[in-house]
Amino acid sequence: MKTRTALVVGTVLSLGLVTGCGGGDEDAGTGTKASGSPKASASAGADGKPVYKGKRIPGLAAKPAWALAQKDGEEYSCPGDAAFDGQDEKGFPTVQEGVCQVGDAFVLVQDRTVPDEESETETPTVHLVAHFFDAATGEKRKSLTVKCAYDPALEEQPSLDTLVQVGEWKDGSPALLIRTCENTEASGLKAATLKKIYTMYDPNGRELGSSTLTGEGNRDLPVVRGHVEMPDGEVTFAPIGGGKDFVLERFLADETIFGTGQGYVAKYDGPYSSLRLAERTTGETIWNTDDDVTPPRELRGDGDDVKDGHKDLFPLRGDRATLMWTPLGSSESVITTVDLPTGRTMATGPSVEVSLATTDLAEIVVSPDGKTAVCNFGEGALAWNTETGAELWRQEADEKNIKPLQITPGGVLYATLDDGETAALAADSKELLGMVPEGTELPKAFSSSGYALVDTADGLFAFEAERA
Repeated sequence: MKTRTALVVGTVLSLGLVTGCGGGDEDAGTGTKASGSPKASASAGADGKPVYKGKRIPGLAAKPAWALAQKDGEEYSCPGDAAFDGQDEKGFPTVQEGVCQVGDAFVLVQDRTVPDEESETETPTVHLVAHFFDAATGEKRKSLTVKCAYDPALEEQPSLDTLVQVGEWKDGSPALLIRTCENTEASGLKAATLKKIYTMYDPNGRELGSSTLTGEGNRDLPVVRGHVEMPDGEVTFAPIGGGKDFVLERFLADETIFGTGQGYVAKYDGPYSSLRLAERTTGETIWNTDDDVTPPRELRGDGDDVKDGHKDLFPLRGDRATLMWTPLGSSESVITTVDLPTGRTMATGPSVEVSLATTDLAEIVVSPDGKTAVCNFGEGALAWNTETGAELWRQEADEKNIKPLQITPGGVLYATLDDGETAALAADSKELLGMVPEGTELPKAFSSSGYALVDTADGLFAFEAERA
């Protein structure tokens, strides 16, 4: 459910903008101006622009659209992930990765925290600036100042990737989350208070909503689609900016979110039971596979009876999902596309050999337009058209094992092969377009406008996705 980018948290980028310079800095949540903007790099070339010296990456344009040059004394990092809770989508422990893209913008964060020994204030304060750059042009749209005072006796210094994070607003659209702090020391009968202000912004830096939470336990809570996930037994989701809370049982709160808005969650009673889809905000079932969904014809026996079996649901784009049917006693599944609000089957796709173990770990890679899907269910990769169900290609027995990573806006599939190489393939035909140069940091995600960031020793470069 999380979206990743080309740069991981902890990668320090000593960079300075060399293209357009948009609006000024503002304090997050206050709108007041903050001092200091990135200056031109003294280490750049004669024209002030860095030069991309790496080998060409298949699937990306030959030349970068814009770049950020190295510069002394300035450091940039990608924000964290607002929904990060210490686990991956399968529930395994993992480390947080950086997320740079927010819709059609890239966000880079600059740490301007003054060391305690140099600070003129009594209270240690983290000072960050989050910059919104147009992903296509590099123009700076807006900068927001983030400050968080903290008490070393009560808490650790807040990290950049917990104060500035990329997430989604209540309608599922991309948004930036900023956490600022207002802490009050104890005085007389008044106890000390710890306040964390959760504010979300759209890709242009416009505020969407803000909420203040008080108490040590409410500092760094996950934010899921514009709602703060409160630390209760039954999980309460509190909307940022006001609105009605909703409560989910813990097992539902941890489930994959399907669809737009606040979305849906899938309920399973067992491996071969009915799959039920429920509205996430109410927990109410809107359809189930036993009564409301027409099974594919391939599951009907001689007497037209439906062969019962296992069902698996995987996200696509928008309000559609992949529903896989595996008859009891069979290792072959039938792939279908369903409409989430109604359960209506939109397309019946190819069959594929699977096992329960490989299905649980499978990840379907979907093109940005939602029309092409690729997955390796353990017996080789398979690609199909989600709108028509047509099989596009299948990995042959004499081919290297293909593990899909992502499909670019240009229709290029990046995939790892069983010899450790990374290949660029045409997603709809499996044509080999080239190999990703060894040692190259492969983009993990693209902006909604079709651009990716590539990090090199010479700087940060934005490339447009190229058609396959």
